[in-house]
Amino acid sequence: MEQISLDDVTPSDYDVITAGGGAGGLLTALALSHHGKKVLVVEKEDRLGGVWHGYWIDGFRVDKGLHVITRVKRGAFARFLQTYLSPPPEFVLHDGWLFRVHDRVGTIPSSFGETLRWPLTGFKGRLGLARIGAKIKTMKLEEMRTYKDVTFLEFMRSHNATNQVMLDVMQSAIYMAAGVSIEKASAYEALRTLKDTDKESSKIGSVKRLLFGSSEYDEGYVIGGMSGLVQRVTDAINGDYVLNADVQSIHEEDGAVTGITVNGQRLEHNNIVSNIPLWAMPKIVNSSVAEVNSFFERWSTMKPTRGITLWLGLDRVVIGDRKNRVLVHPTPNRWIVSISSFDPSCAPEGKELVAIAMITIPGKSTEEQVEIMKSNGLTKYYPGLLDHVEMEHVQVSYATRAALIPGQTDLDRPGPRTPVKGFYIVGTDTAGSGVGLQQAAQSADGVVHAILEDTQST
Repeated sequence: MEQISLDDVTPSDYDVITAGGGAGGLLTALALSHHGKKVLVVEKEDRLGGVWHGYWIDGFRVDKGLHVITRVKRGAFARFLQTYLSPPPEFVLHDGWLFRVHDRVGTIPSSFGETLRWPLTGFKGRLGLARIGAKIKTMKLEEMRTYKDVTFLEFMRSHNATNQVMLDVMQSAIYMAAGVSIEKASAYEALRTLKDTDKESSKIGSVKRLLFGSSEYDEGYVIGGMSGLVQRVTDAINGDYVLNADVQSIHEEDGAVTGITVNGQRLEHNNIVSNIPLWAMPKIVNSSVAEVNSFFERWSTMKPTRGITLWLGLDRVVIGDRKNRVLVHPTPNRWIVSISSFDPSCAPEGKELVAIAMITIPGKSTEEQVEIMKSNGLTKYYPGLLDHVEMEHVQVSYATRAALIPGQTDLDRPGPRTPVKGFYIVGTDTAGSGVGLQQAAQSADGVVHAILEDTQST
């Protein structure tokens, strides 16, 4: 894919125009290229990728937010890249989760035996965890779907799972996955995250996982970081892109899309994919059809979640392993990862790049949140971490464009088609299960199949 100016665009040269070059837009363009389509991507920023981005700060390569990707072997994102990007990117797997509750450290137990030895609570709490763990591990997706409109905390209370330490640890896990607390997260989305599956499993398989645990879960970091991954994807796309191109209007006539206006210039086309956040769409879509307007108004109040990431470049290796650490107590929940332990190329030799991430705290300034991240047990439990900082960098970004709350689960979202013929929507707020790049990949896959099906039938 090559960069061109807006003045050089001839819309008829392209099979599809994608409005927005975030992860969903780029993955859609990648897959369409594989199917012989030529794509034009118009992006309002001065670079492609959205939060799927990385850059260098004082000799350290940071990503836009902490991106340790789940299901890198068997998830939707992995399958997507294995299908459309050759060779697929290389991931380095993590070495497990460590949840700290004051002076005690443990992981999320994966089997009945591990549950009964769980060090974070007493025997009564372990029995409660064993009961709810057995319930979750043996649930079918159909049963999980019945809980989409209740919160995870309500689900736990309905099953008498009220041990506070157990709830606090699950709070941390759900925070990282759903971007919201268990008081707000959809039980359906939380249950699928904890069970770690997007497919049905047999009763025998569920019992085996309950008794002996599971080695299926895989999570890791991509070699080369987000910037390297974006570059590989863009290099593989058949088409062009325009930067600093603000999509001001998407035009519809007689129920079909007719084009877009970019920086005051109209581009006529009958196949448009929007990677623009759904909450911005009512101001962009021009239609005289009530159904179209109500469709986009319905999603204009979609609630995102925002995260804050503190990047620390250390003058020596302090953590030095590939474990994902979560500081549960003292609060707030913080996720601590040594990124250079996954990919040494992101830090100078002999030094370490550490990311500390959390969901933003309402009512607190960025500076106040950074101070909170650095305090409340960080120096006590990770001594030396703040004593060897030579680079400090702070980011605030969307953790996800659609918080996984009741009313915004993958069962509720509207993609990939819209009421306007030839107009499709892609992104983490439109469709697809999971979070982050898993959502983006599932959403892009849905859009691509819809476009191919619709164009073949015309």
